[in-house]
Amino acid sequence: MKKYVTLLFLAVLFHLSGYYVLIKKVEPFQYFFYLIAWWSYVVIIDTLFAVRTKKFAVLNRGLPSIVIISSGFWCIFELINLRLENWFYINLPENMLERWAGYLFAYGTVLPAIYGTKKLIHSFLGEVHSTPVLLQDYPRYALLIGTAAFLLALVFPLYFFPFAWIAPALVLDSHNYRKGNPSFMRDLERGMTGDLVAALLSGLVCGLLWELWNFWSISKWVYTVPFFEDIKLFEMPFAGYLGFPAFAVTVIAFTNFLPTVRLNRIHSLVAIIVALALSFCSFTLIDRYTVFSYTPRVDTLSFMPQARVDLLKTKGTQRSYGIDIGTLNEEERQALALIHLKGLGYENFLRLKGHGIMTVEGLAQCNEKTLSQILDEPNLRRIRVYLKAARKARDRAFSFIR
Repeated sequence: MKKYVTLLFLAVLFHLSGYYVLIKKVEPFQYFFYLIAWWSYVVIIDTLFAVRTKKFAVLNRGLPSIVIISSGFWCIFELINLRLENWFYINLPENMLERWAGYLFAYGTVLPAIYGTKKLIHSFLGEVHSTPVLLQDYPRYALLIGTAAFLLALVFPLYFFPFAWIAPALVLDSHNYRKGNPSFMRDLERGMTGDLVAALLSGLVCGLLWELWNFWSISKWVYTVPFFEDIKLFEMPFAGYLGFPAFAVTVIAFTNFLPTVRLNRIHSLVAIIVALALSFCSFTLIDRYTVFSYTPRVDTLSFMPQARVDLLKTKGTQRSYGIDIGTLNEEERQALALIHLKGLGYENFLRLKGHGIMTVEGLAQCNEKTLSQILDEPNLRRIRVYLKAARKARDRAFSFIR
């Protein structure tokens, strides 16, 4: 018990340190808030599970391979997003090695977080009994419906994008049912719904935490979900939270499939190689199509005098989010505000500057077509993110003045 208490204390301390470095703008750690929050969470929930069961669900010698497989698993959805265009990334590190390590360790939390949360919830919830549900020829119909739904999401992403989160659960669970692996449908046939309820709840818990911690992060994602661009909780449209339970079912169905792979050493090695290949391919495409901006280094900011840049660097400030705006003049503050507006980024700032737009107010006066041409960004949903942010900031400033 003592080792669990010690580990729990250290994990909570590590978690709190994430808020400290973010609030105090401690460089470079403030940019890793998301990773600190999630990895400390994984340790906390698994330690709590171990306190109850005397064994860890996640923190074992298989964790390194699970991190790699988790990254590969999530990268499938990143590849799908190239078609859906439902989110993009802002304020990522310019250094590729740092950025790719961030991808790996961020995506590597997906399976451990949901699986660990589900195990902890189930340990409290216990088995939930219900009326047995029997579906004739379930594996075949689930596979057909799942495949059809997935194809609809890819062919008509504007209208059927939610199916991308539902279809994999049907396909995976049908496979597990057919192969005799743990299956949600088999549990329902037996009148046992504890695992399903725990999975759904884990999706809600992790979904809320994903959005909460992403909202506070500097390096983050921004959603461009069709039809739901205005009504949001944190960065996620309200309706989007319905997708997290479905995604959690997919994750647990995938973890139910994994033991059959890990029983064979060769299969395990193949799974890791495939996950690494998926990650490498996805990271490359994310950099090209999904990343919208990087955190600018202070020595690249052309509107700041060299003396101020040198002073900032002597104080340990390497990137723009560590700059104390109180030390800047009005022109510099306005330029920095534009760069930081929803993570617009320095490269996009330079594009705007080339067209005479150097303030948030100037950006607010643009229209979608003009801004799309200036930024060379064909996705108008992304363009609307910045126009809305600029107009909101402008209106807030006018309201403050009045």
